Amino acid sequence: MDTLPILSAALAALAAIPALDGFLRWRRLSAPRGGAQAPEGARAPGRMLAVIPSRAEGARVGDLADDLKRESEKREERIPSKVEEAAAMGGARPVEGTAQGGVDVLVLLDGPDPDAEARLARDGVRYLSKKSPGPAKGFVLAFLAERMGPSLDAYDFILVFDADMRLPEGFFRDLRAPDGAEAFQLPVRPSGVPAPGAPRVEALSLAEARLDDLARDAAGLPVRLRGKAMGFSPRAFRLGPAAATRTTAEDSEATLALLARGIVVHALDGPLAFDDPPADAGAMGRSRARWFGGHLKLLFTGVLELLRCAVRRPFGTFVLAADFWLRPRILLLGALALLSGASDVLMVVFSSKGAWTVLAAGGGGAAAGSARPIALLVCLLLLSLDGKSTLAFEWLSIAALRHRIGYPAECPAVSAADLSDSFLVWLRAAARGLAEPGRWHRARPGA
Repeated sequence: MDTLPILSAALAALAAIPALDGFLRWRRLSAPRGGAQAPEGARAPGRMLAVIPSRAEGARVGDLADDLKRESEKREERIPSKVEEAAAMGGARPVEGTAQGGVDVLVLLDGPDPDAEARLARDGVRYLSKKSPGPAKGFVLAFLAERMGPSLDAYDFILVFDADMRLPEGFFRDLRAPDGAEAFQLPVRPSGVPAPGAPRVEALSLAEARLDDLARDAAGLPVRLRGKAMGFSPRAFRLGPAAATRTTAEDSEATLALLARGIVVHALDGPLAFDDPPADAGAMGRSRARWFGGHLKLLFTGVLELLRCAVRRPFGTFVLAADFWLRPRILLLGALALLSGASDVLMVVFSSKGAWTVLAAGGGGAAAGSARPIALLVCLLLLSLDGKSTLAFEWLSIAALRHRIGYPAECPAVSAADLSDSFLVWLRAAARGLAEPGRWHRARPGA
C-alpha cells in the first residue's frame, strides 16, 4: 500500500471543505447590502421574560439587571401614550408595532453567590438560586423551565443574556421580531474599545458574525445561536436551551436541536447588545476550552440530529456544520498554512529525478510505477491549492467586511501581534480541552 499518496489524497479532500466554506462565506459577505437585511414583517414582541444565568459573577450581574429594569420601565411608560394617541385619532386599537406587554427580569444564580444576592436584593431584582452549581448553562436553564412550568407560556418570548453584557438606551424600543418567529439571535459588539491581543480578534469575529448571520437568514440558511442576547418562544426554549444538557457547547447543541425539529433561528439586525468579557487571558482560555471540548462531544452526541437536518436541508446543514466544527478558524488557518507549505516542499523534493525514480520503483510493474508519482504529485498539488484558497478566501472575507464597516472604535485594525496572541490563547484552550475530557466534554450532574 502506498501510504504517502493515500495520506496526501485524504488531506486534500479534507482541506477542500474549509476552502468551500471560505468561498461561501466570502460570497455572503460581499453580496449587495440589500441581501442582508432584517426579515420583513417584524414587530415589537409582547410580554417577555429576560433571564440572566449567572455563575460566580458576584455583584457584577446587577449591572445588566439594572439595564433590563431601566429599559423595561421605559417600555411600559410608552404603552399608555400610544393607546391614548390611537384613541384620539378615532381608533380603539394601539398603533401597530407598539409594545403590548411588560418585561419581567429574572436572574438565575447557578449556585450560591452571596455578593450577587446582596446586590439583587438591594436593587429589588427577582432571582432564583440553583443550590448545586454546574456543570453547564443548560442545566440552570432546565432548572428554570422545571421551576416555572406552565407559567412560562404566559410570555411571548424568553430572552437569555450572559451576565457580562450591557444594554444600550432604547433596547426594547428598537426590538422587533419577525412575525411567527420562535427563536432569534441579536447582534453583539464589544462594550468599548477592545484591548490589544485576542480581544481585538474577538471583536472582528463578532462583526463578521453579525453580517454573516443576516446574510444567511436572508438566504434561508441556518443561523447559529451564539449564547449572548437570544430570544425564544416558550416551546423553543424548552426544546432548545433548556434541553441542551449533553455538552458544554450548550448554544450549538440548542441550535442543532431546534433545527432538527424545524424551528428556524432568525438573525435580527438590532438592537445591539454590548459584550463586556473579562480581559484576563486565563478566563478567556477557560471559556474557550469548554467551547472546544463541548464541540468535540457534540460531534458524536449530535450525529442523529445532524443527519435529520441533512435530510431536510443538506446545503444548510453543511453551512451550519462548518460553523460548528471548522473552528477555531485561527487554528484551522494555521494548520492549513503549514500543510500547504509542507506540500510545496514535498513537491520540490519529489520533483528531483532520483526521488521520482525511487518512488516509481516501488513495485507493481511499469504502469503502476509510473502512475504512483503522478498520483502523489496531483494530491500534493491539490492540498497546496486547498490551503492557499482557504487563506485567500479568508482574506477576501475580511476585506469585504472592512469595506462595509470600516474601522470603528469597537472593531479596530488587527495586527500580526493580535493574531499571534489569539492563536496562543486558542492553542492553550484546545490543549486543555483535549487533556481534560472529563471536565470539559461532559455536561452531567455531579455525584
